[in-house]
Amino acid sequence: MEIKHMLIPYMGTPQDEDLLRIACRVANSFKAKVSVVHVIEVPMALPVDAENLPGVEEANEMLDKAEEIALSVGVEAETDLLQGRDAGHAIVEEAIHREVDLIFMEAHERTRLGMLTLGYTVEYVLKKAPMPVWLSRSAIQA
Repeated sequence: MEIKHMLIPYMGTPQDEDLLRIACRVANSFKAKVSVVHVIEVPMALPVDAENLPGVEEANEMLDKAEEIALSVGVEAETDLLQGRDAGHAIVEEAIHREVDLIFMEAHERTRLGMLTLGYTVEYVLKKAPMPVWLSRSAIQA
């Protein structure tokens, strides 16, 4: 499999930071371009392209940190803040638009009735993305 361009959805958690470092090392080995995105989900009461949404400043700071992390591993990452009704849909549409070869994302720990679940966003991306998805799950703390 040849990887020329990777998309990494990023929420700024410590697990995402670790995943970003790993993804950048993989990108280095393929000499692949890296795009890091964060999605702000826009409530239905607002237009999808609404301005001055809460969390934009924090999201931009988070993406600045992602750039720093990528640079520390030797990768110049392109970052972008996306707005959409649904994060999973926004991620898949962005991946298609950018013509990426791989989505590299973290499965954040969620439990439902005592069972580990992937969560809606990850499930959506796994079902709808036309390119491979590399899914990572951090170790569960005992």
